Amino acid sequence: MKIATTVKTLTLMGLTSLALVAGTSQADNNSPYFGGNQNANPWLAGQAHQQMNYQMAFRARVDQLDQRQDAQLQRILGGMEQGKLTLREASGLIREHLAISNLERRYMADGRLGPNELNDLERRLEEANRHIQFEKNDREQAGQPGRPGDGYRR
Repeated sequence: MKIATTVKTLTLMGLTSLALVAGTSQADNNSPYFGGNQNANPWLAGQAHQQMNYQMAFRARVDQLDQRQDAQLQRILGGMEQGKLTLREASGLIREHLAISNLERRYMADGRLGPNELNDLERRLEEANRHIQFEKNDREQAGQPGRPGDGYRR
């Protein structure tokens, strides 16, 4: 009976010491979660991890694209309300905005947006951004007649 109690006590002491040692052995100073080097962990340096990072960055760019489109439409509507855009200028800018939205819809017809398609949409949004900036700052007021050829046709 005394031997069984001694074995149980030694077993519990051994398991307790293993549990304490195991907790400290898992601490890794090279862990990327604690500001260490990502290449220290072979699982985080592989091709699958790099592909996951690329896909996450790509999704973020697509989300930013949608946010930029919404912000540009708000800038156009705000310019109309403030009187910085004439009706002709605003209609041309809205037409350009709708053309970009339709192009995005056509690109998404297959269920995904490719890298070249995303680059094209970003380039067109940047161009539309320059058009909005120009038209809002061209000193034409909403009550004044516009000049011939205002607006963007695409």
